[in-house]
Amino acid sequence: MDPSPRRAAWLPRVLATGVVAVTATGIVLAATTTPNEAPRPAAETGAPQPPSAAPATSAVTPSRSAAAKVRPRPARSPRAAVLRARRPLFPLPARPAYPHPCPPPPVPPGPPFKRPKPAVRAADLPRPVRVAAHRHVDLGAVTGKGMWLTTWADTKVDVPTVIARARAAGVHQLWVRTGGTYQGWYGDRLLTRLLPAAHAAGIKVIAWDFPTLSDPLRDVRRARHDLTGRWAGQRLDGFSADLETIYEGTFETPRRVQVYLSRVRVLAGAMPVIATVLRPTPEQLVTYPYRAEAPYVDVFAPMVYWSCNEPGATALSALKPLVRMRPVHLIGQSYNMGPEGGRHGMPTAREIWRFLDVARRAGAVGASLYDYSESRAPQWRALARYPWPAAH
Repeated sequence: MDPSPRRAAWLPRVLATGVVAVTATGIVLAATTTPNEAPRPAAETGAPQPPSAAPATSAVTPSRSAAAKVRPRPARSPRAAVLRARRPLFPLPARPAYPHPCPPPPVPPGPPFKRPKPAVRAADLPRPVRVAAHRHVDLGAVTGKGMWLTTWADTKVDVPTVIARARAAGVHQLWVRTGGTYQGWYGDRLLTRLLPAAHAAGIKVIAWDFPTLSDPLRDVRRARHDLTGRWAGQRLDGFSADLETIYEGTFETPRRVQVYLSRVRVLAGAMPVIATVLRPTPEQLVTYPYRAEAPYVDVFAPMVYWSCNEPGATALSALKPLVRMRPVHLIGQSYNMGPEGGRHGMPTAREIWRFLDVARRAGAVGASLYDYSESRAPQWRALARYPWPAAH
Protein backbone atom coordinates (compact mmCIF):
# COMPACT_ATOMS: atom_id res chain seq x y z
CA MET A 1 0.00 0.00 0.00
CA ASP A 2 3.01 3.01 -0.94
CA PRO A 3 4.73 5.12 -3.65
CA SER A 4 3.08 4.87 -7.08
CA PRO A 5 5.98 5.40 -9.55
CA ARG A 6 7.12 1.84 -8.86
CA ARG A 7 3.81 0.37 -9.95
CA ALA A 8 4.68 0.27 -13.64
CA ALA A 9 7.74 -1.84 -12.86
CA TRP A 10 6.13 -4.50 -10.71
CA LEU A 11 2.54 -4.76 -11.91
CA PRO A 12 3.05 -7.02 -14.98
CA ARG A 13 5.00 -9.47 -12.81
CA VAL A 14 2.34 -9.45 -10.14
CA LEU A 15 -0.64 -9.73 -12.48
CA ALA A 16 0.95 -12.78 -14.08
CA THR A 17 0.28 -14.66 -10.85
CA GLY A 18 -3.08 -13.06 -10.20
CA VAL A 19 -1.79 -10.90 -7.35
CA VAL A 20 -2.08 -7.16 -7.03
CA ALA A 21 -0.79 -5.49 -3.86
CA VAL A 22 -1.89 -1.90 -3.45
CA THR A 23 0.94 0.46 -2.64
CA ALA A 24 0.47 2.92 0.17
CA THR A 25 0.47 6.04 -1.96
CA GLY A 26 -2.03 4.41 -4.28
CA ILE A 27 -5.20 5.81 -2.77
CA VAL A 28 -5.64 9.17 -1.05
CA LEU A 29 -8.40 9.30 1.56
CA ALA A 30 -11.13 11.87 1.36
CA ALA A 31 -12.83 10.92 4.59
CA THR A 32 -15.82 13.11 3.94
CA THR A 33 -16.61 11.15 0.75
CA THR A 34 -20.11 9.78 0.63
CA PRO A 35 -21.03 6.41 -0.86
CA ASN A 36 -22.92 8.10 -3.69
CA GLU A 37 -19.94 9.93 -5.13
CA ALA A 38 -18.16 8.60 -8.18
CA PRO A 39 -14.74 6.95 -7.70
CA ARG A 40 -11.80 9.21 -8.31
CA PRO A 41 -8.24 8.51 -9.55
CA ALA A 42 -5.55 7.87 -6.94
CA ALA A 43 -4.00 11.34 -6.99
CA GLU A 44 -7.20 13.26 -7.64
CA THR A 45 -8.30 15.47 -4.77
CA GLY A 46 -10.91 17.63 -6.50
CA ALA A 47 -14.36 18.33 -5.17
CA PRO A 48 -16.83 15.44 -5.20
CA GLN A 49 -19.37 15.21 -7.97
CA PRO A 50 -22.68 16.91 -7.27
CA PRO A 51 -25.63 14.65 -6.54
CA SER A 52 -27.83 13.76 -9.47
CA ALA A 53 -30.75 16.06 -10.07
CA ALA A 54 -34.14 15.10 -8.70
CA PRO A 55 -36.59 13.78 -11.32
CA ALA A 56 -38.67 16.51 -12.85
CA THR A 57 -42.31 16.69 -11.78
CA SER A 58 -44.90 16.00 -14.44
CA ALA A 59 -46.50 19.01 -16.09
CA VAL A 60 -49.74 17.07 -16.63
CA THR A 61 -52.31 17.22 -13.81
CA PRO A 62 -54.26 13.95 -13.54
CA SER A 63 -58.05 14.11 -13.87
CA ARG A 64 -60.31 13.66 -10.84
CA SER A 65 -61.51 10.28 -12.09
CA ALA A 66 -57.95 9.04 -12.57
CA ALA A 67 -56.96 10.31 -9.14
CA ALA A 68 -59.93 8.52 -7.56
CA LYS A 69 -58.63 5.19 -8.83
CA VAL A 70 -55.27 5.60 -7.07
CA ARG A 71 -55.39 3.88 -3.71
CA PRO A 72 -53.03 5.05 -0.95
CA ARG A 73 -50.26 2.60 -0.07
CA PRO A 74 -50.23 1.25 3.47
CA ALA A 75 -47.58 2.85 5.66
CA ARG A 76 -44.47 0.73 6.23
CA SER A 77 -43.87 -0.10 9.84
CA PRO A 78 -40.47 0.58 11.42
CA ARG A 79 -40.35 -3.07 12.51
CA ALA A 80 -40.70 -4.24 8.91
CA ALA A 81 -37.79 -2.00 7.89
CA VAL A 82 -35.63 -3.46 10.66
CA LEU A 83 -36.48 -7.00 9.60
CA ARG A 84 -35.59 -6.23 5.99
CA ALA A 85 -32.24 -4.74 7.08
CA ARG A 86 -31.44 -7.90 9.03
CA ARG A 87 -32.31 -10.21 6.16
CA PRO A 88 -29.29 -11.56 4.23
CA LEU A 89 -28.56 -9.50 1.14
CA PHE A 90 -27.84 -12.65 -0.88
CA PRO A 91 -28.41 -16.37 -0.17
CA LEU A 92 -26.06 -18.14 2.22
CA PRO A 93 -23.74 -19.94 1.69
CA ALA A 94 -22.67 -17.38 -0.89
CA ARG A 95 -22.43 -18.58 -4.46
CA PRO A 96 -19.36 -17.90 -6.62
CA ALA A 97 -19.26 -14.35 -8.00
CA TYR A 98 -17.24 -13.93 -11.17
CA PRO A 99 -15.90 -10.40 -11.82
CA HIS A 100 -16.91 -8.57 -14.97
CA PRO A 101 -15.64 -7.03 -17.22
CA CYS A 102 -12.51 -9.13 -17.50
CA PRO A 103 -9.73 -9.43 -18.47
CA PRO A 104 -8.46 -5.85 -18.04
CA PRO A 105 -6.94 -4.00 -21.01
CA PRO A 106 -3.22 -4.68 -21.50
CA VAL A 107 -0.83 -2.47 -19.56
CA PRO A 108 1.89 -0.69 -21.56
CA PRO A 109 5.37 -1.64 -20.39
CA GLY A 110 6.90 0.74 -17.87
CA PRO A 111 10.55 1.68 -17.36
CA PRO A 112 12.91 -1.15 -16.38
CA PHE A 113 13.01 -1.84 -12.67
CA LYS A 114 16.04 -0.44 -10.87
CA ARG A 115 16.72 -2.09 -7.55
CA PRO A 116 17.24 0.49 -4.78
CA LYS A 117 20.01 0.34 -2.18
CA PRO A 118 19.23 0.27 1.55
CA ALA A 119 20.36 3.01 3.90
CA VAL A 120 21.90 0.44 6.26
CA ARG A 121 23.82 -2.58 4.97
CA ALA A 122 22.80 -6.05 6.14
CA ALA A 123 26.25 -6.52 7.71
CA ASP A 124 25.66 -3.48 9.94
CA LEU A 125 22.29 -4.60 11.30
CA PRO A 126 21.98 -5.76 14.91
CA ARG A 127 20.61 -9.15 15.84
CA PRO A 128 16.89 -9.69 16.39
CA VAL A 129 15.87 -9.49 20.03
CA ARG A 130 14.30 -12.42 21.86
CA VAL A 131 10.52 -12.62 22.14
CA ALA A 132 8.35 -15.00 24.13
CA ALA A 133 7.41 -18.01 22.05
CA HIS A 134 4.18 -18.46 24.03
CA ARG A 135 2.47 -15.19 24.79
CA HIS A 136 -1.09 -14.21 25.60
CA VAL A 137 -2.44 -11.64 23.18
CA ASP A 138 -6.16 -10.94 22.91
CA LEU A 139 -7.12 -11.00 19.22
CA GLY A 140 -10.59 -9.56 19.80
CA ALA A 141 -9.62 -6.31 18.08
CA VAL A 142 -9.07 -8.06 14.72
CA THR A 143 -12.18 -10.23 14.75
CA GLY A 144 -15.27 -9.56 12.68
CA LYS A 145 -15.57 -6.90 9.99
CA GLY A 146 -13.29 -3.91 9.38
CA MET A 147 -12.54 -1.00 7.07
CA TRP A 148 -9.19 0.55 6.07
CA LEU A 149 -8.45 4.28 5.87
CA THR A 150 -5.43 5.63 4.00
CA THR A 151 -4.72 8.86 5.85
CA TRP A 152 -1.87 11.34 5.38
CA ALA A 153 -0.50 14.20 7.48
CA ASP A 154 -2.79 16.72 5.75
CA THR A 155 -5.88 14.50 5.41
CA LYS A 156 -9.02 16.02 6.88
CA VAL A 157 -11.09 13.27 8.46
CA ASP A 158 -14.74 13.82 9.34
CA VAL A 159 -14.58 11.64 12.45
CA PRO A 160 -18.32 11.68 13.30
CA THR A 161 -19.20 10.60 9.74
CA VAL A 162 -16.58 7.84 9.73
CA ILE A 163 -17.78 6.49 13.08
CA ALA A 164 -21.46 6.70 12.12
CA ARG A 165 -20.88 4.86 8.85
CA ALA A 166 -18.74 2.20 10.48
CA ARG A 167 -21.23 1.66 13.27
CA ALA A 168 -24.16 1.39 10.85
CA ALA A 169 -22.24 -1.27 8.91
CA GLY A 170 -21.40 -3.32 11.99
CA VAL A 171 -17.69 -2.60 11.55
CA HIS A 172 -15.69 -3.77 14.54
CA GLN A 173 -12.34 -2.19 13.72
CA LEU A 174 -10.92 0.71 11.71
CA TRP A 175 -7.40 0.38 10.28
CA VAL A 176 -5.84 3.85 10.08
CA ARG A 177 -2.53 4.80 8.45
CA THR A 178 -0.33 6.81 10.81
CA GLY A 179 3.02 6.93 9.00
CA GLY A 180 5.67 5.38 6.81
CA THR A 181 9.37 5.50 6.08
CA TYR A 182 8.99 8.27 3.51
CA GLN A 183 6.48 10.42 5.42
CA GLY A 184 7.48 9.87 9.05
CA TRP A 185 4.89 9.55 11.82
CA TYR A 186 1.87 11.87 11.75
CA GLY A 187 -0.86 10.12 13.73
CA ASP A 188 -1.15 12.47 16.70
CA ARG A 189 -3.86 14.84 15.48
CA LEU A 190 -6.14 12.14 14.06
CA LEU A 191 -5.78 9.67 16.91
CA THR A 192 -6.58 12.35 19.50
CA ARG A 193 -10.00 12.79 17.88
CA LEU A 194 -10.63 9.30 16.56
CA LEU A 195 -9.81 7.07 19.53
CA PRO A 196 -12.33 8.48 22.04
CA ALA A 197 -15.12 8.55 19.43
CA ALA A 198 -14.40 5.04 18.14
CA HIS A 199 -14.10 3.49 21.59
CA ALA A 200 -17.32 5.16 22.73
CA ALA A 201 -19.03 3.49 19.76
CA GLY A 202 -17.49 0.08 20.55
CA ILE A 203 -15.12 0.23 17.57
CA LYS A 204 -11.45 -0.76 17.81
CA VAL A 205 -8.69 1.24 16.11
CA ILE A 206 -5.62 -0.40 14.58
CA ALA A 207 -2.76 1.78 13.34
CA TRP A 208 -0.89 0.73 10.21
CA ASP A 209 2.50 1.86 8.98
CA PHE A 210 4.55 1.37 5.80
CA PRO A 211 8.16 0.49 6.74
CA THR A 212 10.63 -0.03 3.90
CA LEU A 213 13.17 -1.69 6.25
CA SER A 214 15.93 0.28 4.54
CA ASP A 215 16.89 1.19 8.11
CA PRO A 216 14.87 -1.18 10.34
CA LEU A 217 15.78 0.60 13.58
CA ARG A 218 14.51 3.91 12.24
CA ASP A 219 11.23 2.18 11.36
CA VAL A 220 11.05 0.79 14.90
CA ARG A 221 11.46 4.29 16.37
CA ARG A 222 8.48 5.46 14.34
CA ALA A 223 6.39 2.44 15.33
CA ARG A 224 7.10 3.21 19.00
CA HIS A 225 4.66 6.15 18.79
CA ASP A 226 1.79 3.80 17.94
CA LEU A 227 2.86 1.00 20.26
CA THR A 228 3.37 3.00 23.45
CA GLY A 229 1.50 6.28 22.98
CA ARG A 230 -1.76 7.52 24.51
CA TRP A 231 -4.21 9.97 22.98
CA ALA A 232 -6.93 11.53 25.11
CA GLY A 233 -5.85 8.99 27.72
CA GLN A 234 -6.48 6.00 25.42
CA ARG A 235 -4.31 3.50 23.58
CA LEU A 236 -4.56 1.88 20.20
CA ASP A 237 -6.02 -1.63 19.97
CA GLY A 238 -3.49 -3.06 17.53
CA PHE A 239 -0.58 -2.31 15.19
CA SER A 240 -0.05 -3.51 11.63
CA ALA A 241 3.12 -3.27 9.55
CA ASP A 242 2.49 -3.23 5.80
CA LEU A 243 5.40 -5.44 4.73
CA GLU A 244 5.60 -5.51 0.95
CA THR A 245 8.41 -6.32 -1.51
CA ILE A 246 11.35 -4.70 -3.24
CA TYR A 247 9.04 -3.77 -6.13
CA GLU A 248 7.20 -1.46 -3.73
CA GLY A 249 10.47 -0.24 -2.22
CA THR A 250 10.53 -2.63 0.75
CA PHE A 251 13.71 -4.56 1.59
CA GLU A 252 11.85 -7.67 2.77
CA THR A 253 14.79 -9.96 3.52
CA PRO A 254 14.35 -12.38 6.45
CA ARG A 255 17.08 -10.65 8.46
CA ARG A 256 15.59 -7.16 8.11
CA VAL A 257 12.09 -8.44 8.86
CA GLN A 258 13.33 -10.18 12.02
CA VAL A 259 15.31 -7.16 13.26
CA TYR A 260 12.26 -4.94 12.84
CA LEU A 261 9.43 -7.23 13.97
CA SER A 262 11.22 -8.62 17.01
CA ARG A 263 11.58 -5.11 18.45
CA VAL A 264 8.03 -4.17 17.49
CA ARG A 265 6.76 -7.31 19.24
CA VAL A 266 8.59 -6.42 22.49
CA LEU A 267 7.28 -2.84 22.44
CA ALA A 268 3.71 -4.00 21.74
CA GLY A 269 3.33 -5.99 24.95
CA ALA A 270 -0.25 -7.30 25.06
CA MET A 271 -1.23 -5.38 21.92
CA PRO A 272 -1.70 -7.60 18.83
CA VAL A 273 0.88 -7.17 16.06
CA ILE A 274 -0.42 -7.84 12.56
CA ALA A 275 1.67 -8.39 9.44
CA THR A 276 -0.06 -7.03 6.35
CA VAL A 277 1.36 -9.19 3.58
CA LEU A 278 1.03 -10.11 -0.07
CA ARG A 279 -1.35 -12.90 -0.96
CA PRO A 280 0.61 -16.18 -0.68
CA THR A 281 0.63 -17.43 -4.25
CA PRO A 282 2.97 -20.35 -5.07
CA GLU A 283 5.58 -17.82 -6.22
CA GLN A 284 5.28 -15.67 -3.07
CA LEU A 285 5.48 -18.72 -0.81
CA VAL A 286 8.95 -19.33 -2.23
CA THR A 287 10.25 -15.74 -2.30
CA TYR A 288 8.43 -13.86 0.49
CA PRO A 289 9.54 -14.29 4.16
CA TYR A 290 6.24 -15.42 5.77
CA ARG A 291 8.06 -17.92 7.99
CA ALA A 292 10.58 -15.30 9.14
CA GLU A 293 7.69 -13.04 10.19
CA ALA A 294 5.54 -15.69 11.90
CA PRO A 295 7.39 -15.91 15.28
CA TYR A 296 7.01 -12.16 15.84
CA VAL A 297 3.43 -11.48 14.73
CA ASP A 298 0.09 -12.56 16.14
CA VAL A 299 -1.96 -12.36 12.93
CA PHE A 300 -1.33 -12.43 9.19
CA ALA A 301 -3.46 -10.05 7.10
CA PRO A 302 -2.98 -10.94 3.41
CA MET A 303 -4.19 -8.50 0.75
CA VAL A 304 -6.84 -10.41 -1.20
CA TYR A 305 -7.39 -8.03 -4.11
CA TRP A 306 -9.01 -10.41 -6.57
CA SER A 307 -9.18 -8.27 -9.73
CA CYS A 308 -10.42 -10.80 -12.33
CA ASN A 309 -10.27 -13.81 -10.00
CA GLU A 310 -13.28 -15.29 -8.20
CA PRO A 311 -13.20 -13.64 -4.74
CA GLY A 312 -14.13 -16.73 -2.74
CA ALA A 313 -11.49 -18.91 -4.35
CA THR A 314 -8.92 -16.15 -3.96
CA ALA A 315 -9.76 -15.72 -0.27
CA LEU A 316 -9.46 -19.46 0.34
CA SER A 317 -6.10 -19.67 -1.45
CA ALA A 318 -4.75 -16.86 0.76
CA LEU A 319 -5.98 -18.32 4.01
CA LYS A 320 -4.92 -21.96 3.70
CA PRO A 321 -1.10 -21.57 3.66
CA LEU A 322 -0.97 -18.87 6.36
CA VAL A 323 -3.41 -20.26 8.90
CA ARG A 324 -0.94 -23.07 9.57
CA MET A 325 1.46 -20.47 10.97
CA ARG A 326 -0.77 -17.80 12.53
CA PRO A 327 -4.44 -16.74 12.70
CA VAL A 328 -5.54 -14.89 9.56
CA HIS A 329 -7.54 -11.72 8.94
CA LEU A 330 -8.26 -11.23 5.23
CA ILE A 331 -8.21 -7.83 3.50
CA GLY A 332 -10.63 -7.61 0.59
CA GLN A 333 -10.86 -5.32 -2.41
CA SER A 334 -13.18 -2.31 -2.28
CA TYR A 335 -11.60 -0.02 -4.86
CA ASN A 336 -11.18 0.28 -8.62
CA MET A 337 -7.99 -1.47 -9.79
CA GLY A 338 -8.20 0.00 -13.29
CA PRO A 339 -5.75 2.89 -12.69
CA GLU A 340 -3.04 0.41 -11.69
CA GLY A 341 -3.64 -2.08 -14.50
CA GLY A 342 -6.17 -4.42 -12.90
CA ARG A 343 -9.83 -5.10 -13.59
CA HIS A 344 -11.71 -1.86 -14.28
CA GLY A 345 -14.59 -0.82 -12.04
CA MET A 346 -15.62 -1.47 -8.45
CA PRO A 347 -16.25 -4.95 -7.05
CA THR A 348 -19.97 -5.65 -6.89
CA ALA A 349 -21.93 -6.19 -3.68
CA ARG A 350 -22.18 -9.87 -4.59
CA GLU A 351 -18.38 -10.13 -4.85
CA ILE A 352 -17.96 -8.49 -1.43
CA TRP A 353 -20.60 -10.84 0.02
CA ARG A 354 -18.87 -13.89 -1.43
CA PHE A 355 -15.46 -12.77 -0.12
CA LEU A 356 -16.79 -12.23 3.41
CA ASP A 357 -18.71 -15.50 3.49
CA VAL A 358 -15.81 -17.66 2.32
CA ALA A 359 -13.45 -15.88 4.75
CA ARG A 360 -15.72 -16.57 7.74
CA ARG A 361 -16.60 -20.16 6.81
CA ALA A 362 -12.95 -21.03 6.08
CA GLY A 363 -11.79 -19.91 9.53
CA ALA A 364 -10.50 -16.33 9.21
CA VAL A 365 -10.74 -14.45 12.50
CA GLY A 366 -12.01 -11.44 10.58
CA ALA A 367 -12.11 -9.66 7.24
CA SER A 368 -11.92 -6.02 6.20
CA LEU A 369 -12.19 -3.91 3.06
CA TYR A 370 -9.61 -1.59 1.51
CA ASP A 371 -10.39 1.31 1.13
CA TYR A 372 -12.85 3.71 2.82
CA SER A 373 -12.31 6.51 0.29
CA GLU A 374 -13.50 4.46 -2.69
CA SER A 375 -16.18 2.30 -1.07
CA ARG A 376 -19.65 3.26 -2.26
CA ALA A 377 -23.21 2.27 -1.42
CA PRO A 378 -23.09 -1.30 -2.90
CA GLN A 379 -19.88 -2.19 -1.05
CA TRP A 380 -21.10 -0.68 2.23
CA ARG A 381 -24.44 -2.45 1.88
CA ALA A 382 -22.80 -5.85 1.48
CA LEU A 383 -20.47 -5.17 4.40
CA ALA A 384 -23.35 -4.00 6.60
CA ARG A 385 -25.72 -6.85 5.81
CA TYR A 386 -23.21 -9.68 6.12
CA PRO A 387 -23.73 -11.38 9.53
CA TRP A 388 -20.27 -11.63 11.09
CA PRO A 389 -20.36 -10.94 14.84
CA ALA A 390 -17.10 -9.87 16.46
CA ALA A 391 -15.58 -11.12 19.72
CA HIS A 392 -15.60 -8.23 22.21
